[in-house]
Amino acid sequence: MSVAVGLVETDLTVAAGGTVGCTVRVRNTAAVVDQFTLDVVGDAAPWAEVEPATMNLLPGTEQEARVTFTPPRAATVPAGSVDFGVRVRGRENPEGSVVEEGTVTVQPFVELATELVPRTSQARRAARHQLVIDNTGNVETTVEVLPADPDRLLTFRVLPAAPVLRPGTATFVKLRVRPRKRFLLGPDRNLPFQVAVTRPDAEPITSDGLLVQRSVLPAWSPRVVLVAAAAAVALVGLWFAVLKPTVQSTAKEAAQVETKELSQEVAEVKTQASEAAQTAEKAEKVAIVAAGASPKPSAAPSPTTDTGKGNGNGPGAQGGTLDNADPETAADFRVATSASPTTANEFTLSTYRPAEKKVLWVTDIVLQNPHGDAGLLQVRRGDTVLLETGLNNFRDLDYHFVQPLRFSAGQPVTVAVKCANPGTTACTPAAYFAGQLVPVAPTPSPSPSR
Repeated sequence: MSVAVGLVETDLTVAAGGTVGCTVRVRNTAAVVDQFTLDVVGDAAPWAEVEPATMNLLPGTEQEARVTFTPPRAATVPAGSVDFGVRVRGRENPEGSVVEEGTVTVQPFVELATELVPRTSQARRAARHQLVIDNTGNVETTVEVLPADPDRLLTFRVLPAAPVLRPGTATFVKLRVRPRKRFLLGPDRNLPFQVAVTRPDAEPITSDGLLVQRSVLPAWSPRVVLVAAAAAVALVGLWFAVLKPTVQSTAKEAAQVETKELSQEVAEVKTQASEAAQTAEKAEKVAIVAAGASPKPSAAPSPTTDTGKGNGNGPGAQGGTLDNADPETAADFRVATSASPTTANEFTLSTYRPAEKKVLWVTDIVLQNPHGDAGLLQVRRGDTVLLETGLNNFRDLDYHFVQPLRFSAGQPVTVAVKCANPGTTACTPAAYFAGQLVPVAPTPSPSPSR
């Protein structure tokens, strides 16, 4: 081997986009003059440079060269240690090359960019957006997505709420935006909001959005109602002006014809009855003469009538009154919790129990997590889990039920919390319930057997 190579620095550290260098010494150990070529091998070769790249050395002499590393500030160069080698080859003996090895450590960095798609949405009930988060850094990081509106007129649902961003990738986060209140008619309302992407020890990145809330009824519905009302008025006028007189005239003519026919039938019946009476009188006189006696009036027996009045208490009738019961009353209440952090599968329970002989029908539930606690929240009916959601997924989350949820003293409302906050900070989510408190109807007694 006709050359000796030595690195002055073998462990280097450089920031992405920065520059670091080391010195390499080359000594000609041969007995003849030789020309040496220097280059870098390994994963660091694309962003390394040697100066000078060639040198001519007399026997027994040495010379230094400078190796410079400039890793780009991009996700293509991951953070961490990268091995490299400085190779020296002589022209007189190209197969006898020498490689001196070292390590350069690239420091991590995070660069994020966000975009809300679409930026403006239109909806009557709820709109859907996507937040695109680009991680152009060279290390993996976890962020938290926190939407908010300045006037608190909107509710949000984020999935996932704490995504993990890999270097050099784009992550899509689903965002559902819903107005807290709706309106029947009127112009569209502009409801602005912001979506912040936060991570520890860094300034949040915000994206602006806008929800254009539309009325429940379309803008053209009043015109349709007016046209329908005008058509109804026109039909009524047509009825009274044209159709009704014709119907009445036809009805009168039909009634007159029917009355005339009935009158003729009545006259014929009267004539037949008169003739029958005369015939009966003549027959009676003939019978009296034949018997040789004068007619005597006969007294017709007066018929007896048996009348009765029912009292309405037949064998099939049932009577009785229910005990006076309280009417249905609106009910709303808030269940607050305080749960200490735990790593076990243990829940802290907070219960609201309706009074005996009362049934609670719940139509609306609003879950509140104002402090952004981490963990798991459950809404239970007794021991049965009805709703379950992660605390990281919401700050305010509401549910509305067409078919109400039923709770009683035996199956009360229970809010269960498993806290996963770091340290000793307790979780304090709460749940608001609204509905009706209804008395239990008494069971009717069985009818007595006959």
